Amino acid sequence: MKRTWQIGNVLALIFALVANVLTGAQILDLPPIGEISDRYATYLTPAGYAFSIWTLIYLLLVVFAVYQARDLRDPRDDNDTPQLLGPLFVIASICNGLWTFVFVNEWIGLSVVILLLLTASLYAALWRLGVGTTRPSTRDFLMVWLPLMLYTGWVTAASIVNIATYLDSREVTVGPLASIVVIAVLTVALLTLLFKRNLRELLISCAWALAAVGLRQIQLSQSTSVAIVALVCAGILILAMLFHAVARGLSYDGRTESAPA
Repeated sequence: MKRTWQIGNVLALIFALVANVLTGAQILDLPPIGEISDRYATYLTPAGYAFSIWTLIYLLLVVFAVYQARDLRDPRDDNDTPQLLGPLFVIASICNGLWTFVFVNEWIGLSVVILLLLTASLYAALWRLGVGTTRPSTRDFLMVWLPLMLYTGWVTAASIVNIATYLDSREVTVGPLASIVVIAVLTVALLTLLFKRNLRELLISCAWALAAVGLRQIQLSQSTSVAIVALVCAGILILAMLFHAVARGLSYDGRTESAPA
């Protein structure tokens, strides 16, 4: 079963990558994701540059896929990532690919469901792998934990934007006050994950997203209050990550010694 999941993880990621290339390059004569996003722009929509983080995330996911399949021909007992993940990464990757086709066809409600399933699958993967509660080797941290945490953080923020986009498509406006409340609740939830579950690197993507939300509001001169709150919350997340790193080092079980190589 281990080899099945290893191969499945690689193939599912390839599907997600191909789907994103097809929609991004407009090979299928469909509008780009950015165009649809702008059509239903909300106070929570980040500046366009924020989506460049996908390049880093996908590169890291390719590294992850190769790393988890490193013993495909000669199975070893020290690689239990595929068994622990089971179908979770496959589900997440399939949802990723499906979401691109669904969103560019403006099936916004369905895109929300798919993205929430993607997000739930990634959080379940983090829990199954013991991310944040065990002490990983340096290689496992860089090639498993880091890719999955950055990925999970970004889709967490994307899910919130997707929900706001759906509401806008239904002519339900998420105004400045509601947007501020959402940003504040998200920040509190992320801080809880940081200090209760030690998901430090997950906050990087969310801080990036919040900063982009604030900068977009400044660029468009839409809502100064949303811009300030988004930027302040991004700063809080960054400071919290730094504090956590100093207090707990590279270990994720509350101790301060570095993880083994």
